[in-house]
Amino acid sequence: VQLDLADDLACSACSFVSRSMRLLLSSKLKYKNKSEKGPNARKLLRDACKEDRYPSQLAVIGDPGKQEFVDFQDVMNNGGTVTNMVMDGKQRGQMKDACLAILDSLEDDIVKQVEQTKGRVGGYNWEKFICVSQNGYG
Repeated sequence: VQLDLADDLACSACSFVSRSMRLLLSSKLKYKNKSEKGPNARKLLRDACKEDRYPSQLAVIGDPGKQEFVDFQDVMNNGGTVTNMVMDGKQRGQMKDACLAILDSLEDDIVKQVEQTKGRVGGYNWEKFICVSQNGYG
């Protein structure tokens, strides 16, 4: 998957996106039999890309080459520091674009993995599957 972000931010965006997908699938994926698992997952995946799935105060912090997306509120609540912070309102759009790019490339693979996952879909390591195994981020 080619994201329109520097490698450090692409890795961070992939992590946020995979978390959004995991949380959405684990909370909303309902099926009565295994044959419904994949089609139901496919319907839900695009919802993971909606901007409101991401923190309202999404920011980028860090020096170039070591930047990451963060929830500004989490950083402030945990006493973190904000070095070279950018929070200009574009970050949620960047996250949505990254999510859509990941789905455009990997949706079939993700649905297949949902179908093959035994037990709780939310217990599967989606970040490793989407970001590391499929993209080499991380």
